[in-house]
Amino acid sequence: MSRLIAVFMRHGALKHPAGVAGGNLPYALTAAGENQAADAAQRLADLAADMDFKVDDDLECSPNEAAWQTAAILGEELEDITDRQGYRAVERAELAGRSLGSVANLKTTHIETLIEDDPRFTKAPKDWLARTDYRPPFAGVETLGGAGERLGDFVRRRIEELWPHLTGDTLKVFVGHGSALIHAAAFLDVLPKNRAAQLALPPAGWILIEFNAAGRCTLVDADWRKPKKGDGED
Repeated sequence: MSRLIAVFMRHGALKHPAGVAGGNLPYALTAAGENQAADAAQRLADLAADMDFKVDDDLECSPNEAAWQTAAILGEELEDITDRQGYRAVERAELAGRSLGSVANLKTTHIETLIEDDPRFTKAPKDWLARTDYRPPFAGVETLGGAGERLGDFVRRRIEELWPHLTGDTLKVFVGHGSALIHAAAFLDVLPKNRAAQLALPPAGWILIEFNAAGRCTLVDADWRKPKKGDGED
């Protein structure tokens, strides 16, 4: 029976405005981010060659520009490296980062002030931005755990759709946003849920999760690490 490994890849680096909250920022890759995406393509091609896997043609990605660019660069580079054509970036709304709704892309200090000044709300916890289950009390906001559930559920459904059409061992790429991808891994039970908020993915880093035909998931490899200064959820 064929093997199927999902590649959860964070997009390359983007220019993150200082102090701005958001796992869904609408900015392009920096030059460094473009290089990270190209390096990730070589790494992906090497992994596929070492394991004798193929990379699925559809490189599914968040509709945010940095994620789409990362997937597009992956496809272009894979075509050059493997001399195989047909890779394409396919946008999926379900792969977006955590929504902050009506306060999206405001500075974290501004959001905290809005919460504190509204008599309906209690003060936000000090570490609110990284908490798995805290939801800022504004319209359209998700928890990080909710974003992970959305993303993880989508990936599980896509994997189920792919199984009948597999023609060999396959790497299936999903390009998204750091915290949402890590929380999706927790939703899929390859990471303890209480650890998800304690980890970060570097730009163009990945999580490899193998699915079997029954939908059971196994962690193969992950680049996650403890967060560093300047890490964001995007």
